[in-house]
Amino acid sequence: MRVLFLTKGDKNTGSSRQRVWLLAEKLAAEFGVEYEVLSRPKRFSDAGKFLRKAIRVDVVAVHKSLFPWDVVLLVLAAKVLWRKKLVYDLDDAEWIHSPLKTKLFIRFADIVFAGSHAILDFALKWNEKSILVPTVLDHEIYAKHKVSHHAKETLTIGWVGYGKAHFLDGLFEPIRAALKEVWKHGIKFRFVVIGARNYLPLKEYFSGEAFETIFIDSLDWSNPKSVPSTIKEYEFDIGLMPNSDTLFNRAKCAFKAIEYLACGVPVVASDVGEAKYVVENGKSGFLLPFGSLASKWAERIITLAGDPALRAEMGRRGMEKVRREYSYNAILRKVKTML
Repeated sequence: MRVLFLTKGDKNTGSSRQRVWLLAEKLAAEFGVEYEVLSRPKRFSDAGKFLRKAIRVDVVAVHKSLFPWDVVLLVLAAKVLWRKKLVYDLDDAEWIHSPLKTKLFIRFADIVFAGSHAILDFALKWNEKSILVPTVLDHEIYAKHKVSHHAKETLTIGWVGYGKAHFLDGLFEPIRAALKEVWKHGIKFRFVVIGARNYLPLKEYFSGEAFETIFIDSLDWSNPKSVPSTIKEYEFDIGLMPNSDTLFNRAKCAFKAIEYLACGVPVVASDVGEAKYVVENGKSGFLLPFGSLASKWAERIITLAGDPALRAEMGRRGMEKVRREYSYNAILRKVKTML
């Protein structure tokens, strides 16, 4: 089997890395699937390249829909004229920004891979051949970077993501407010932000606080070991994932929580979208209703901070859930069967 993947991102782009580049490598290693990845195709400049590649493959797999119209039409032509199998992989609510392109890909696809339950619900309206394929990771790599939970003088509370985007969305406001409450309770901790990317307003936002904030600006996002090794290096005790209750966020895949849990880190998260499926409330972390007061976030953080045995048990349960449901081993055979 030969597959041509189209994606807007490279290996440094989270969803492209996990859902295209690493997935393709795993399919090749496990099942001998031959593949090529056409990244960031641009209008007619890449038309000839696409046509030469598409004519030689059995399957065209499109990740997301934010391509120029000529690329979209070429993909649909490959499906209709050359009868290539079309797989459409969607892990964001792209119909908000590009409704026509998204619906065209869904309607014409032989199979739709939906990254979250919210996306699956939307896709099923237009194509009954839609299935849930969560964003997953290499569980074995993360398990090798499992954190150890024990009584500490200074805890590490952590966050992973694209700092600028989340700052502009106001998602660090509940974090800072909750952390202030935790500090007032006499709990010593440091706050580690992985993915600050030298964004000055984010750094200024936490300047002057009594607790220490460490910003990890540079990271090789293309390396699947980078995030887990950094979580392990700083020995995260608690991972945070606040989110606002918007249509876009309800459709996201909660990959941040998956990464925390894969390293054995319990999560405190908003109960928005896919987080409700990833985090088992009271078992692998705590879920809080959207808009909860900072004091409620602080309560959950304080509960975990004062109980290393609870953190360890929640971390163990989280790792097991990731191994069972959110690892490449959990989805590879299903994906191969559907290609």
